[in-house]
Amino acid sequence: MPSQENQEQQEKTRRFGRKWFILALAAFLAVGMAGGWYLFSTFSNSRGYEAALPSPSVEKTHQVTLETFTVNLGDMGFRRYVRTDITLECFTKGTLKEIDQKEYQIRDQVITFLNQKKVADFDSKEKFERIRIELLETINGILSPENQVRAIYFNTFIIQ
Repeated sequence: MPSQENQEQQEKTRRFGRKWFILALAAFLAVGMAGGWYLFSTFSNSRGYEAALPSPSVEKTHQVTLETFTVNLGDMGFRRYVRTDITLECFTKGTLKEIDQKEYQIRDQVITFLNQKKVADFDSKEKFERIRIELLETINGILSPENQVRAIYFNTFIIQ
């Protein structure tokens, strides 16, 4: 039979082991809760996970939408035309001012450019993108070098 002293020693050891287990469990839960709180506070806003990523520098752009273009296409023997709305995007207000001053030249060049195209010139995405680039170069040729258009967007594009 175990002696009284031996039983007391075993009881102390059990209590000591339980205390360490409870203390370790409490520490584990505290660290888990702190980590969960950190992740929640970092990622829980209206933008979601994107908020944690560094945002790229966004340059301010300006846009101007030109009046609707209705242009006969260059298809011989067919009465085909294109109707489109074009928006020009640029970086400076100076470019907007120059576009406003030279809008008649820009419209003339766009009409001349589109009038030379045929329906087949618009039949694939690659051809359409090439036309967009050529049109951008044509417009930038009218503007001064410091006031260049960054991009061209077709708001509507209908061929009939």
